[in-house]
Amino acid sequence: MKPGKVANSTTINPYSRSVSIIGVGCTPFMYTMDNPETNGLTEGELFGYAALKAMEDAGVSPKEVDFYFHGQASPLNGSDYITPNMQVANWFGMKGKGSIHHSEACCTGYLALEQAVNAVASGKYNCVLSGCVEFADGIAVKGMPAYVHEKFTMDKLLETTAWIYDRAYTRQMLSGPVICFDDPAVTYQRQYGLTEEEMDSAMIGMALASRKNASKNPLAVNQVPYEEMAKQMGMDVQTFMRSQFNPKMGHMLRVSGMELKCDGAAAVIVASTEWAVKHNLPHTPIEVLGIGSAACEGNTPHLEIRGTEEAIRQVYDLTDVKPEEIDLLYANDFIISSQLIAAEASGYMPRGEGWKYFVEGRTAYDGDKPINTNGGRTSFGHAHAASGLADIYEAVLQMRGLAGERQVKKLPKTTLLRGFGGGQNLAAIILRTDEALRKDDQAAVVTDSPIKLETAVKKYYEGLEAGKIYGRKCKACGHIEWPPHYACNECGCDEMEWVEMSGKGTIETIILPAILNAKPENADLMPYALTSVTMDGSSQNAIVQGVTKENAEELWALMPVPVKAKIIERGQPGSTYKTVIFELDQEELAKKKAQQ
Repeated sequence: MKPGKVANSTTINPYSRSVSIIGVGCTPFMYTMDNPETNGLTEGELFGYAALKAMEDAGVSPKEVDFYFHGQASPLNGSDYITPNMQVANWFGMKGKGSIHHSEACCTGYLALEQAVNAVASGKYNCVLSGCVEFADGIAVKGMPAYVHEKFTMDKLLETTAWIYDRAYTRQMLSGPVICFDDPAVTYQRQYGLTEEEMDSAMIGMALASRKNASKNPLAVNQVPYEEMAKQMGMDVQTFMRSQFNPKMGHMLRVSGMELKCDGAAAVIVASTEWAVKHNLPHTPIEVLGIGSAACEGNTPHLEIRGTEEAIRQVYDLTDVKPEEIDLLYANDFIISSQLIAAEASGYMPRGEGWKYFVEGRTAYDGDKPINTNGGRTSFGHAHAASGLADIYEAVLQMRGLAGERQVKKLPKTTLLRGFGGGQNLAAIILRTDEALRKDDQAAVVTDSPIKLETAVKKYYEGLEAGKIYGRKCKACGHIEWPPHYACNECGCDEMEWVEMSGKGTIETIILPAILNAKPENADLMPYALTSVTMDGSSQNAIVQGVTKENAEELWALMPVPVKAKIIERGQPGSTYKTVIFELDQEELAKKKAQQ
């Protein structure tokens, strides 16, 4: 029962110049709604934090980053956006810089690296940011500000998962969207003559090693070892893993072998290796030797196995790297059998024998064949698009020797990462350290970072409820970010402090509403104009009440016209929020008229 090859193969060519990862950043993977400290975090805050941490790690400022890529698997469902890349730049000081959004479901984070590497290898840019974010546990509540979420329940997950698959045939043929959960394990078991019990033992071994890795990872969503859970139930761990506390969800797959969907973000900074060396950056550059890829539509039999084989073949052919050179392996294992598929396809383990390595417990961080040292999707967590970059983040830490308690025994020189997502996209990435460029990575670790993951949007709206308008003032140049963001978009500094805005501003333009731009839900605010307001040096588009067709010309002659802030309530019964509009400041306007 051999799966066969993909119908069409590709030969990839070398990059035009060497490209390296110079910085990485990652949020904790978490259930944001379950913790009062994180409940209310938004896409911009998660992405912004990861981006700023990656820049800090790289030793570069937002001004030095030429372009950014944004990845999100399901932006409309999770975040109520169709152009999500446009909504995050202000958070990390890159307002106005060019960007592209992409989505390849759960493979997004791996192909996020390919997007960035290609952009730099082409010579168009020297330094690029690539980041991914996902809310896979708490999703957007339509019509409410971004800090308001609701739980992403399993029935909603299953409904939206169908969006991954072809509408013409695959959804209607009923098998494609669900066969992926068990097909790789059953195919492997039958191909190599294992009993179901042996295959079950191998997959349990994968889960145990993954949780052991996650137990040493402060960013992991679940850090509780299975041994501890078993002890609480009065069982040994092997009995526990085969009990009703870890039931089979499918033909082979147990609960312990399925993703823990959660919220999170991760980012990388990629630069030409020559540029990185020239700028004497703090960390060892991790070169991206090559990236292979494949895509098989969701009704393709054994698509994960076939696509994995093709992507790995491409990158091996390109780089001349041999399987025995791979020191560390990552596999996007939202279905845990992916670890075995990737390990044997890459030659990291011998064909037909890899299952024994898992049974013997050799794949944890302290074993001789470490896999997914961060804990993988079943323990570190799965923030769909962000997971691939979280694996790259972990790989870079390991290759620098900075992974702490979960540092593998042998400092990895060469790492292979196998991405998989959407039931269809696959990628194979090879990273390598050039020892001639090795830096003292431990000495370069930032220990007093000003970058904090905080619920700034929520604080802003809570301020409005209390009658206050908040901004954040840059400690370097004094510019005020209003509404508040993590970084200054004037100078790029990430050291900011909260300030209360004056509520006083000016306008310099007037757009009167008409059929095209007069929303019916704003009829109660008439008369008003659409305009740009400058308050305490920060400008935003806003509504200004009191402007009419009759007084507009007079106001044009008085520009800039003084206005003052007004906090109002919007939303629907039971789901309301406060927001800011403006009105003509009649007192200041009278003074100005008197002076003319």
